[in-house]
Amino acid sequence: MRGPLAPLDREPVSVRAPFVSFPSGRYRHEHAQERRAALVAALEGVELGAYDERVLDWLASWDVPIVAAVVSLLLRVRKAAIRQGPRYQGGS
Repeated sequence: MRGPLAPLDREPVSVRAPFVSFPSGRYRHEHAQERRAALVAALEGVELGAYDERVLDWLASWDVPIVAAVVSLLLRVRKAAIRQGPRYQGGS
């Protein structure tokens, strides 16, 4: 069995893990506030600017499968970064 943060092989139906636990084709009804909260939770600890906040509002206006895929990607990136340690060398 795959974990809640496994790569998505089908359209997600919820913005919270596990993303694909409902029968195919049935979305969990989630309001924009819930979609935005899921995005913010996936970015926990990341400092956000005013423009970042506007982008989150825009993303939250998309439908559940799109927002869920972005949330899943953010959570998996976070998990990979923890496993692999810091790799980004920065610079301008």
